Amino acid sequence: MKRLISIILLVAALPLVGCDSSRAPSFQLSEQSLKLSSFAQDKVQGELNAGFGSPAELVVWPELEIDYGQFGGTIGKVGPRPGTIRIGQTSAEGLESQSSLATDGLLEGLRGAAVVVSKAQPADGTTSEETSATKDTASAPAAYRVASYDAASRLLSVVDESGQPAQLDASEGDTVQILGSTLQTGRNLYLRHCMHCHGVSGDGAGPTAQYFKVKPRDYRQGVIKFTSTKAAVPRPSRDDLFRIIKLGVPGTYMPSFMLLPDDEVNLIVEYVRWLAMRGEMERKLNAWLSTSYSQEAVNEADNPSELQSEFEAEWNSDSSEYIERFGSDLKLDWQDADKPESVVNPTAPRTPSSPESIARGRELFLSKDAKCASCHGETARGNGPSTEAFNDVPGMPPGTKSDKPGLFDNWGNIVKPRDLTTGVFRGGRRPIDIYRRIHSGIKGTPMQAFGTTLKEEQIWDVVNYVLSIPFEDKQSAH
Repeated sequence: MKRLISIILLVAALPLVGCDSSRAPSFQLSEQSLKLSSFAQDKVQGELNAGFGSPAELVVWPELEIDYGQFGGTIGKVGPRPGTIRIGQTSAEGLESQSSLATDGLLEGLRGAAVVVSKAQPADGTTSEETSATKDTASAPAAYRVASYDAASRLLSVVDESGQPAQLDASEGDTVQILGSTLQTGRNLYLRHCMHCHGVSGDGAGPTAQYFKVKPRDYRQGVIKFTSTKAAVPRPSRDDLFRIIKLGVPGTYMPSFMLLPDDEVNLIVEYVRWLAMRGEMERKLNAWLSTSYSQEAVNEADNPSELQSEFEAEWNSDSSEYIERFGSDLKLDWQDADKPESVVNPTAPRTPSSPESIARGRELFLSKDAKCASCHGETARGNGPSTEAFNDVPGMPPGTKSDKPGLFDNWGNIVKPRDLTTGVFRGGRRPIDIYRRIHSGIKGTPMQAFGTTLKEEQIWDVVNYVLSIPFEDKQSAH
């Protein structure tokens, strides 16, 4: 197991550059991290740097469920200039995509991505201890970076960490892998289109966020409100993020990026997922360390230096195990979101909208089983009694009441239930969108899931009623 960890950390040490690091923005520690002791903060910062890098030098951590972008090929010739490799023996051979988001178009502007050279297997198939040792050493990637790639000549130029032409340990027949094209291009698109609102770190604190009444989404928790996934699946799918970026969120500051090509939206999706995982890793480290090694704990300690020594001993003995488990948990959570069985797809066909179905839906809306009116109000204007009550604080143990009346989301924002008379539905207005909101709730908010409370046919009746609400006055006038 320690060997696996060392390989992961070694691969994670491959930086992917592509912009001037002297002027590049940087990731900021969260408010929770800043409450840790200085020595615990240093370890959290170091671990985030090792696993994720910086905006200027991104890092590949293979344990995570990320399509980093990967191309592969075989060395046909080393040279003709220092740090150059010709890919393949024939003009038909070149770098080939080895991931779903790595496309030929990304090769054109590829700079700074990590280059991994692996030695070719011996032709005689020997398995001596010497050959095995060489194979183990060769499996460790060298810290090379892409300077440029010319597809026409199949010439790959490679630099070392100092930016100088690399002194390559490579021969004809060795394999080459280039890692990071997806993440690098996704970062560039994110910085261009998203960062000014959502921030460099994905914390919702971009330079224009100060002008918004509601802060842009902070996705460091890995929580996205409007998903197609079941209530028990905590993360959004790639399709969910794609739809939000492409269509925007009606009634909010989140615009539609309909004019962006689909492939660019997919690259942004992957980078947003990566930022969310970075934030989640930071939260997991904080949850582990905050109880015993906060600034408050240091201030209250009889002997702060003894507390620091205790921390160092615990970190040295346990951190590898914790970090491996945290990474595995992140991978499984995000993998689950993309499984077909995680998506809410009702087996019962939609009940046709009719006066009878709408009447049944209204009855359920007002009932004690569904409790819709407690938040949305009997007139569905978002003014139910819960909006004036002292409610549980999200993320705290049940029964922990807020000191302010109203409903709050996981980010601490006060939430006004949707005024359904407007006909504006932030998660989409398709019948299936509203079905999923009722079935699985809205993640990170007090809007709870009713998939286990109501039958599918009942949910369809509520959908029909909700869709009819904006037209109730007009219908009654006739």
